[in-house]
Amino acid sequence: MLKESLLTFQPFLAIVFANTKQTADQIHEYLVGEGLKVAKVHGDVPPRERKRAMKQIENMDFQYIVATDLVARGIDVQGISHVINFELPEDNDFYIHRTGRTGRAGHSGIALTIFESRDEDQLNQLEKRGITFKHMELKQGEFVETFDRNKRAKREAKRESADPREIGMRKKAQQKRKPGYKKKINYKMAEIKRRENRKKNRGKK
Repeated sequence: MLKESLLTFQPFLAIVFANTKQTADQIHEYLVGEGLKVAKVHGDVPPRERKRAMKQIENMDFQYIVATDLVARGIDVQGISHVINFELPEDNDFYIHRTGRTGRAGHSGIALTIFESRDEDQLNQLEKRGITFKHMELKQGEFVETFDRNKRAKREAKRESADPREIGMRKKAQQKRKPGYKKKINYKMAEIKRRENRKKNRGKK
């Protein structure tokens, strides 16, 4: 997915962030093997080689940079249009520093984070900081929004606020696996509520 994401974006300049030098090396090797011209910047790159890479980046010899958080905290790279988090950083503050590399000086920017189900708690923590996410999937060469990542939580909240009688009926029906039980329950609940409304209206007269 990483290569496809980069090619789909066609960035002016993109940084792919990894948490470790070893992962950065693996990503760099993979992308170079796929024919992309990619710079690599992390703590194990010799200072002279790193300086040369930064000069080449400034001269727009590279369209992609693979890096660790060294770039986010200590090196100023201009013109970054896209930030791709190959993995979420262990420290949420680093997420802010990473994504803050794009969208500067009045320009727009895009931040893509590749995440797994185990990252849910950390994504929730970032959302509490006011960061919003959209769940996107790459389909036929373009990114499309597929679903609300918080849909399950919203469904649970709605279920908790449901009529207790309805919850009980659904549980019983699910245990018996009766076909068409959802329609029957909806009809029965509607009938119960109609009767209750008629009683209330009589009481008002």
